[in-house]
Amino acid sequence: MKLFKLIASRAGQVLFDDRVEADSPREAREQMKALMGLNSLTGVVYAITEIPIDLIQSIVDARLVEALQRLNGGQAPATVEQMIRPIASEAVREQLASLRTVQTAEAAPPPTPQRFDAFTPTVDQIIGTPTPKPQRKRASVTTNGTLVDWKAVKRLYRRTGSIKQAAAQFKLSVNSVKARIRREGWTHE
Repeated sequence: MKLFKLIASRAGQVLFDDRVEADSPREAREQMKALMGLNSLTGVVYAITEIPIDLIQSIVDARLVEALQRLNGGQAPATVEQMIRPIASEAVREQLASLRTVQTAEAAPPPTPQRFDAFTPTVDQIIGTPTPKPQRKRASVTTNGTLVDWKAVKRLYRRTGSIKQAAAQFKLSVNSVKARIRREGWTHE
């Protein structure tokens, strides 16, 4: 297994920036595609870089030895591991402590989501109880600007069973009447 650094973007927006363990760059690309939930990388610009772990490990070890020498007055530690173990143990303890505080915060129930409406006044703006808004009755207007009495259209359609006759009587298109019949589930007698 090798370690690969992958960065992918589309239209200037970074979609993926992470490391993946894989046997080959092709397998790393497939893992990235799966993690992003894409079937295809069409339109996605990506870069795959192999990270040589051995080289990184040797660089990290050398830097640690230099830092520890500065801390110990110029003396190199017997082994890097002997110096790192106490430091790592302390770091692990700190992270566990922070996880415990996160878990206690997560234990509290989340607040119930509230619907935001820009036109509804907030509780601070309301004096007394709000009055409900009256429901408007929807009126249909034809292309020539006349109002349509859909109840009368429905009565005529139910009596005659003819879409064409109902449309002609009220100067409507046949398709308008058909759409209303489908939407409201009218049946003729």
